[in-house]
Amino acid sequence: MRIDRKKGLIIAGGIVALFIIAVIVSALLFDINSYKSKVETAASGATGMDVRINGKMGLSFFPFGISADDIHVAAKGGEVLFLERLKIGAELMSLLRKQLRITGCELVKPAITIVKDAEGRYNFENTEKKSTEKAQGTAFSLNELKLSKGCVVYTNKKTGEKTELKEINLTIKDILIMDTQRDIIKNISFTGNIDCEELLKKDLKIDNIKSSIKTEKGIFFLKPLTMNIFGAKGEGNITVDKTRTDAEYKINLNISKLDFQKLQESFGAKKLISGKGNLTASLTVKENRGRNLLNGMDGTLFLQGNNLVTHTIDLDKALSTFETSQKFNLVDVGAFFIAGPLGSAALKGYHYGDVYYQSQGGQGTITQFISNWKIRSGVADARDCAFATHRNRVALKGKLNLITKRYDNVTVALLDNKGCAKFKQSISGPFGSPKVGTVSTVESLAAPILNIVKQTKRFVQAGKCEVFYSGSVQQPR
Repeated sequence: MRIDRKKGLIIAGGIVALFIIAVIVSALLFDINSYKSKVETAASGATGMDVRINGKMGLSFFPFGISADDIHVAAKGGEVLFLERLKIGAELMSLLRKQLRITGCELVKPAITIVKDAEGRYNFENTEKKSTEKAQGTAFSLNELKLSKGCVVYTNKKTGEKTELKEINLTIKDILIMDTQRDIIKNISFTGNIDCEELLKKDLKIDNIKSSIKTEKGIFFLKPLTMNIFGAKGEGNITVDKTRTDAEYKINLNISKLDFQKLQESFGAKKLISGKGNLTASLTVKENRGRNLLNGMDGTLFLQGNNLVTHTIDLDKALSTFETSQKFNLVDVGAFFIAGPLGSAALKGYHYGDVYYQSQGGQGTITQFISNWKIRSGVADARDCAFATHRNRVALKGKLNLITKRYDNVTVALLDNKGCAKFKQSISGPFGSPKVGTVSTVESLAAPILNIVKQTKRFVQAGKCEVFYSGSVQQPR
């Protein structure tokens, strides 16, 4: 009886082996490339874009899967996606039953090009009208999706801004779409990890971005999120809520020991301040089609630093002789604040105080620096903005309207030991052509140095002491 059982096992094993050999032989004889045009047609119909496979298609066995090389996906606005290789894993047994059960997918070296035109339309959007009837779709699941060595280029033609992400690697698992006919973003869930070697946007450069990622029914969580930015390590989290009509983004970021020089370089400015500091950002942005994204921005920005070195100017020397010489606008000095977290918006195209600073030479120290802003509906309010040198203290008040790009009653003051203004000067109007006092343009910002001795009415000497500043920067002894 034991012999019969042994023979039975051998026979069964032989049958299984013959079956596997038959499958392999059939697969080897099967020319999957003969179905290329049908695959292209099906993919084009499903995406609404033109899908072309210029390379070969192939089969693999351990594990079983299908691959395709040199894939191009284009819309009316040009190519949207290039794939060096696409790998799809499938269950062999279900395929033999003429059913396709996909278990995994890998995109190798994808290059994604996203363009937003002046009217706000994206290059991948299908302009054809779709049926408004909401059909009940089927659920879709995938064990794993990988993206390796990818890149994304986003261009906004209205603003001319370009953003590039390089060397992106993404792995997400347990993907489930509850209804494929409805809004996929609101019906998908998965967990995974993402990393990006480099993000470039004009002069801003962020390296080594890494995060865990999780989504549940339209809410995406990137936590914990780390990156290298401004010569330091940033840590935080991002939450994206796509369940609402207007998407909402919550961003929390802390950067310790950032390099002030790197911060200035990200604004396209030259080296004026060097040293280390800390930056904290807590922002909520609500998206609304047709409106400036800044309209829906609320939150706080806080930049702080101690013992910073000022290059090309000794501020103590300049401020100590200010009353008699007055060879520069006081708002130039205030630009040290505006050149904080919001500098790229307010000082676009202007290297704050270059004309005066470069003419002076010398070097000085800012012993304490704070730039604290409260943002509401795209308007930034200076809550605590001041700096101190070894002998002087300067403070700034007012608002920056980031939507209309205007100074709103911004005032810079040279303080006494009580926090009252010894001298103060205001700046208002458009960022590009502001007004300083009764003067129509800020001459020391954009033109040869102005001798302010002839413009003494532009400064207000404090009579009765009215406290201008009572923040955290202390008066030097």
